[in-house]
Amino acid sequence: MTRALVSAILAIAAACVLLAAKVQAHPTWGIAVDRRGQVYFSDLVTIWKIDAQGKLSVFRAGGDRHTHDLNIDEAGNLYGADNSYEPATQRFFSAVWKMTPAGNFSYLLAPTDNPPKGTSIWRDRDGNMYHVTNYPERELLVLKRTPNGIVTAVVGSSNTVREYRQGVPYSVGGMAFGSEGALYFTHGANVSKVSLTGTLTALARNLVVENASGNPAGGISPTQLFGIAVDAQDNAFVADYGDRRVLKITPAGQITTLIRAEESWFPIGVAVRGGELYILEYGHTPTHTPIGTRVRKLSPDGRVTILATVGDNGMSSGISSAGESSSSESSERTDEPKQNIPYALIGAGTGVFASTIIVWRVWRRIYNRQHGN
Repeated sequence: MTRALVSAILAIAAACVLLAAKVQAHPTWGIAVDRRGQVYFSDLVTIWKIDAQGKLSVFRAGGDRHTHDLNIDEAGNLYGADNSYEPATQRFFSAVWKMTPAGNFSYLLAPTDNPPKGTSIWRDRDGNMYHVTNYPERELLVLKRTPNGIVTAVVGSSNTVREYRQGVPYSVGGMAFGSEGALYFTHGANVSKVSLTGTLTALARNLVVENASGNPAGGISPTQLFGIAVDAQDNAFVADYGDRRVLKITPAGQITTLIRAEESWFPIGVAVRGGELYILEYGHTPTHTPIGTRVRKLSPDGRVTILATVGDNGMSSGISSAGESSSSESSERTDEPKQNIPYALIGAGTGVFASTIIVWRVWRRIYNRQHGN
């Protein structure tokens, strides 16, 4: 076997491992609530709606794209970012969409494999977009895109901006705006914010705890923060997926644990409205068999209620007390797409299939060259 072939195989194997790890460790954290108390959440492929009466319905049907994050404006318009893969061309596509409260859908950025730098679902009061990522792996980069398309690095260097190619930020989780327009976000086990003037402040660093659970979060070790929400007093609420807890971080930096999930459920996203905290959770068994996705609400008086659960075993909605399963079937049940198999299997399977084809092609090219074909 030639050196070129060995190098190709090693590179492909490494890519497959990285793909499997990234896919497994990059679930959805998209949840938002409007001023009427209607909740929208993503199970990665389907966008669901829980109305003010507790009825669960499909707001946007599932497909072959993933929606990780959601944002909502004061008018109740919902924004999401799609990511998809086209096997025929081996290209990754991104898109940004908007849905009105009436369900009217439109693309703000049509699906493309080359999205403009700084494009995101997060806009400040002046219409500037913000995109946060790690580039290439450890350098934090916060891009600001003005309405007329000028992109600058709020955090990071101008050289990095020129070199950076838009992609899915696997190390950066949720984002949210504070009362004064500062941008809050999670990255790894850290929580930071960027002011309107570009000042970066670390609110919490290395929020790692020892997780002795018999059902650890797949691909998340030891701590990974995803969704974040900020209330009118600039308290930040953070979903700690790896440690099955939701944290509150005050402007003074005080950190408390508000709620913990039971063994099979992992907080992944949060939304806040009127003092009530909405928690998006993903469930799986110790062998990482998916259980489903659910939404719970934590009231100011400490009461916890289950608002909805969706998964392979069907869907249910309606308020139930904490510690009880929400088992009543929706009276108008909607056919639900099956949950994807665990991300690691998808990534590994795709990687193995692709590597087989690529290795075969490389071997054939080398063989033909050596034999004069």
